[in-house]
Amino acid sequence: MKYVYKIMTGLALFAGLASSCKDDDASIPGGIAVDKEEITVGPEGGTERITVNSYKNWVAGASRPWIAVSPANGSGTAECRLAIDSTLENTARTSQIRFALEGQESKLITVTQFGFGKQIIAKEPDVDIESSAAYNKRLFEAVISSNVNFLIDKEHIDYSFAEEETMTNEDKAEFGADRTGWITPPKDTDLKLNLDRKARPRTVKAKFRWEMNTTPYTRIAKIRFVPQNPDEDQLVDDNGNPIEAFILTVTQKAAPKIEDNRSGDSLAIITINEKIQSMMSFDTSENMQNWDNVTLWEATDKDIPEGAVGRVRSVKFSLFNLQEGEMLPKEVRYLKYLESFDIQSNSNNQIRIVALGEEICELKYLKSLSVSAYGMNELPENFIKLGGKADKSYRGLEKLDLSGNNFPSLAAITEVVNEENFPNLHALSLVGNRRSDSYSDLSQGRTHNGRELGLYIDISAGAEKEAFLQLLTWDKLRSLRFSYNFIEGTLPTDEEVDTALERANKPKRYQDDDFSDNKEEYKDKLVGDTCIWLKTNDNEVTFTETGGTTLQVKGQDVPRVLPKARSFSINLNFLTGPVPKWILFHPYFVEWDPMTLLFNQQENGKNSAGFKVGFNNVDAVKFDFEYYYGKEKPEDAKVNGVAYPLYYYRYVAGVN
Repeated sequence: MKYVYKIMTGLALFAGLASSCKDDDASIPGGIAVDKEEITVGPEGGTERITVNSYKNWVAGASRPWIAVSPANGSGTAECRLAIDSTLENTARTSQIRFALEGQESKLITVTQFGFGKQIIAKEPDVDIESSAAYNKRLFEAVISSNVNFLIDKEHIDYSFAEEETMTNEDKAEFGADRTGWITPPKDTDLKLNLDRKARPRTVKAKFRWEMNTTPYTRIAKIRFVPQNPDEDQLVDDNGNPIEAFILTVTQKAAPKIEDNRSGDSLAIITINEKIQSMMSFDTSENMQNWDNVTLWEATDKDIPEGAVGRVRSVKFSLFNLQEGEMLPKEVRYLKYLESFDIQSNSNNQIRIVALGEEICELKYLKSLSVSAYGMNELPENFIKLGGKADKSYRGLEKLDLSGNNFPSLAAITEVVNEENFPNLHALSLVGNRRSDSYSDLSQGRTHNGRELGLYIDISAGAEKEAFLQLLTWDKLRSLRFSYNFIEGTLPTDEEVDTALERANKPKRYQDDDFSDNKEEYKDKLVGDTCIWLKTNDNEVTFTETGGTTLQVKGQDVPRVLPKARSFSINLNFLTGPVPKWILFHPYFVEWDPMTLLFNQQENGKNSAGFKVGFNNVDAVKFDFEYYYGKEKPEDAKVNGVAYPLYYYRYVAGVN
């Protein structure tokens, strides 16, 4: 038994030693490590030291005779001494030190010795990059050595297409804007060298960011490195000839060519999805007509554009990751027959500013655009084209959802998106333009954690009030939503909306033309006799405000504001003051769900003056609709003291 025990103990000990060896092996990638990868020295030469760490025997050698390595072999951890000869040359020379293990990949160290001339040298003077990649991978690092302080001549980067001589004039015009500006050099401070010994060069790693190539052509950028003091420092090339600058050449692969056909549509969708780093996926093994979140035009569709059969009609992207400063991929312009485009839920959209890009403005058939939880803070320059008025070849947007973005101003939006420029628009949403969900006291300022709050406006005065009134006088809007912003002030009074309606040359009161007996016109008309109270002054209705004050209102006292709006919301803001008659007596008031989407403001919120927010003439919890549709079933469309008696059947009795 003792003999067996000794054998077992020995096997366990051997296993432990083997495991230890494997651990040592794994702790050193490739079996050998060195503390330097790049060494630069001046023309006088000298001595450099390298620390080597390995788990077994190694040998070392230099590729050029002007460097001697000592010791030339060893095991485990050791310090090697490099003896570098001086040089009489005017230009630099390079050698490699190779540390090798049997059966393993060698470890290489590059030694660059500068001559007496002033030089800027890149380890790799020619850099090749892909056409696209994830944001955090769209960087390349250039290892630059120099014996002179230098800068990048950012104003004179030479951009070109490799195929420029064979490009058509049409392609040059289409892709010309994409030819330049796709390289972002490092800051000058990141290139600073510590030339504490003037003859001794130094090395710096310069990081360049690049943008994705959306063109079917190879892009080239020639980046100039120049001396900080060109009058004192004359650069020379590898042959000793004077030069003005060292050139780093970057070549970027061409993107796949997207053609104007159904295959091009599918490639555009896949490319966009990849570039925005979406968590969604499209099954490319399936026919595009079976893809989720994509619909195609069919021959039986109404108002189908010429040539659109089989092309993409609508597409939706979500759960993506566009970074600060990025924009929607330009490939969206190839989806030329899009009628509906929906993109939503960017990562950390509240702390990022992400542009929509001008290419979306090229989609002439777009009717519905939803860009929500994206990170946008301003509209593209040519966004007006999507309205259909500025360019008659566009069909014009009918629905626009800009919820969950970072817009700081309503006036900046309505300057573009208004009734004149967007005559077909009937739904506009500006919900949730907040960059902070926890901020509830506007008296603390307009910023939070160093960022602007979002849509922080006062609609009581100035340009923002005029912008708000401009939207209230937009006759065709069926839906207008402002929930969950930082909107403070008081709602426009009935007198103020009367003035705005008159200025807009709109009827101030409901007229015969606002009514119809045709049920098919329900979207644009008040159908039936439900709301005939608005047309006359022969029935006075009493509304009792919080505190007991009463309002005596007749039908022709009610301003004609948003006459077609089935949806209106302005809850979870910072509003104060009274709710006016144009809301309390609107013919679709109950459909607006006022107790949820109108009355309740920011919980425990304070406006910029430090006052508690909330309306002062309504009880948001115990609101009484008796004045609106009565308290019992009506016999006809007129009940004394009740504004819209027939609504009782819909909202109380549950009969439509």
